[in-house]
Amino acid sequence: MYVGNIVTSSNLELENFKICRKLDTIDDRLPTLIIGWEKTKELVEGKVSILHKQINSKLFWTFTTKERKSEYETDLDSFISFCYNSFGENIPYVYLDLLYGKKMVNFRIIRKILSLKNPTTYISPNDMIYIYGENLIFGIDLNVLSLIEGKKDKIVKTIKNLSNNTLIDSEIFNKCKDFIYKIKNKNRYIPYIYTYGIEQ
Repeated sequence: MYVGNIVTSSNLELENFKICRKLDTIDDRLPTLIIGWEKTKELVEGKVSILHKQINSKLFWTFTTKERKSEYETDLDSFISFCYNSFGENIPYVYLDLLYGKKMVNFRIIRKILSLKNPTTYISPNDMIYIYGENLIFGIDLNVLSLIEGKKDKIVKTIKNLSNNTLIDSEIFNKCKDFIYKIKNKNRYIPYIYTYGIEQ
């Protein structure tokens, strides 16, 4: 599962990052770091500043180790953290609030969940259900459902029958757990990660 692109002429290997030689081979949905001042000037049209490492909201550059090693190491670490912290921002999250949410809004959310084709569901240890389908993540708090008489078991059964895969914590493979740890335990993304796999 890629979290960012790195454009470089060197043989860099970094887990969860797409390493490219040119900008036209990147995944443009993800943040990108260009390594090398000369390479940056060559690849980026318009003016780039040697004083500003951020070119736009998703494009950054840094020096090579030969140009300025200490800045390269600091910038690379910062970019890696930025990418993991930004993971999933392009996937809308919808929380189904059955206690305080408006009835019409909840009805639309439930109707959308029931219309999903082959969604993937994850039931977390703290009794949250996360459902991924059609580039949306839905969240339902089972602790809240337990306050509504007779609803919890019925809803869980309905969602399990609807889902292509229903995962519980013990079934999540180790690599997925490692990845979730890197993105600060954002469990809501587990169904998305499981759907597309860690490797790309």
